[in-house]
Amino acid sequence: MEQTELNQRLSAMFKEMLLVLESAKKGYSTGNQMTLTEAETKLTSILTSNLLFTEGLVKKKTKDEVEKKYLNLLPNLQLMAGIIRNLINEKKRAIKSGLLFTDKAINEINELFTLMQTEFQDATDYILTRNPHLKMHIRTEMENLSERAAEYVVTHQTRLIVGECMPKASYSYIAIVDLIKEVSRELTTFSEKL
Repeated sequence: MEQTELNQRLSAMFKEMLLVLESAKKGYSTGNQMTLTEAETKLTSILTSNLLFTEGLVKKKTKDEVEKKYLNLLPNLQLMAGIIRNLINEKKRAIKSGLLFTDKAINEINELFTLMQTEFQDATDYILTRNPHLKMHIRTEMENLSERAAEYVVTHQTRLIVGECMPKASYSYIAIVDLIKEVSRELTTFSEKL
């Protein structure tokens, strides 16, 4: 496999993932279960469409360096996909359970989603360009997202203490924030391994 082919494959995958994230964010903002299900269906489609290619590589007796590199990146891609699926499902559970978030919590989640999408876009661009400034920016974005998430969790705890948020919703909020941070960390790890 040529490096260009690998880059194009990964770039196409990441562009599709950006669409998944946009649908998921819309589902989060509107609380629309159908939009979240559509995002999950798109995610499954991405994974399924790359399965035969990946299985073919795994079965090859001898692999060139580019193929080995792709297979080395595979666990990060799988982890990202699993975390994004969990992120979608956490909101679906919250909707099904009738959990309500404060406007402040919704705005915080939307902001973290936007930061994650920006990092994802930069990772998508980095796949094709290998621009070292983008690589550094991806790490910086992860650090910024983590700091912002930590601030939001502290603010959220205050909302819980004063009774603006119920414990059941609190658990879901913390889980969502943590999942967004996990996606961000995996993106950074992926970019550094690339």
